[in-house]
Amino acid sequence: MEFDFSKLSAKDKYKLLTSTVTPRPIALITTIDEQGKVNAAPYSFFNMFSEDPPTCVIGVQRRPDGRPKDTAHYIREGGEFVVNMVDMDLAEAMNITAIGFEPGIDEL
Repeated sequence: MEFDFSKLSAKDKYKLLTSTVTPRPIALITTIDEQGKVNAAPYSFFNMFSEDPPTCVIGVQRRPDGRPKDTAHYIREGGEFVVNMVDMDLAEAMNITAIGFEPGIDEL
């Protein structure tokens, strides 16, 4: 089966990839802004790619208006992020962090 990604909408590309590549764990990525507030966002596009050097990759898209998402901005500014694995105890809180909060909100 072949898919021409140039002819698919972003929504259809997402649905195709997420239904094909399974299981996909969810990471709750946390970063800290310049004022020390915590940003948290769920990512299902992430994985470990190497142990030497240790390499973790996350796929961070832009906001609909083209601005970088807070996660990308704070990683670039601070150079750090934490990968928290989502289990059932974190699932509800993780869903809340998916809300498109404006910068400066402590999401935890």
